[in-house]
Amino acid sequence: MASLQPAPHSRYHDEAGTFLSTMGEMAPQVGLDYSVESLQRLDQFISEHFDNNSAQQASETLLLRVGSYLGEVIIRHLGGYWNESGQPEINEVGPIPVIHPLEKAKLRFQNGKVDSLSWYYHALAKQAYEAESREVTPKTAMSGENGLLGLFKGIFKK
Repeated sequence: MASLQPAPHSRYHDEAGTFLSTMGEMAPQVGLDYSVESLQRLDQFISEHFDNNSAQQASETLLLRVGSYLGEVIIRHLGGYWNESGQPEINEVGPIPVIHPLEKAKLRFQNGKVDSLSWYYHALAKQAYEAESREVTPKTAMSGENGLLGLFKGIFKK
């Protein structure tokens, strides 16, 4: 999977950094650090402060920053990159061509725990892992033009 290196510069990368700083000052107990585990802590924070009909109080800025933070966690651990034309989406997360973390953040505030950020991350990770597992099996690694047997055929071709 991907490393913990920061994503290339984008507006959403910046918004995630601002959210991390703000939460570090206002709610240090949440411990946001771009780790997968921090998504569970963020879910808990949202449950404690916004679930039970107060989700309507979530501002567009808060939704933007929570979604951007979710996106940065995904990029750092699963890969992908923020859309280069500035759309609020991440492209090429393993086999998944496009995901919308800002939309997921909005759903989290609207629907509560049923749209958990942590669960969303783990569902994406499972999907990426399963697709990766299907791509490289001992059989596919040995067969076809790009496999080991194809390599040997190319070497010994006259």
